[in-house]
Amino acid sequence: GALTFQTRNAGTMAERMRLDHAGNLGLGVTPGTGTARLFIGGTPIVTTDWVASAGWGAGATITTVTGNDTRGTVTVTTSAADTPTANPTLTLTYKDGTWTTASIGVACMRNGSTGPIANVSFSPSVTTAVIRYNGTPTAMSALTYIFNYLVVG
Repeated sequence: GALTFQTRNAGTMAERMRLDHAGNLGLGVTPGTGTARLFIGGTPIVTTDWVASAGWGAGATITTVTGNDTRGTVTVTTSAADTPTANPTLTLTYKDGTWTTASIGVACMRNGSTGPIANVSFSPSVTTAVIRYNGTPTAMSALTYIFNYLVVG
């Protein structure tokens, strides 16, 4: 058995949340889908949903993206020939509507670093999330910057 939560919209009932017999909880997903203990629906984000500013350098690319509007990872790879400038950004335009309060948490790792990079900030709005690398990224070799984000709103 399962415990389900439904809402009615214009006379039509729709399942919104399900807790199954094994303790798995699904929110906003098709009933019975998802294999994780907690599975939250949302439109998947792809590399073209993020825009890297020119400040990363001409050869910089967004190489991998996972997640959706609410949480995920975006990876930026720079080349040895890049000449980055101060405060480059990454901008995501939300795919699943707008957020009334879009606070966002960000952590960044760089290949070769021993811990998170502290010089990262964000500027959220109701339609976008902007991640800013404060300062100038290293230009001496090809580097990978991995940003993990969580949006709450």
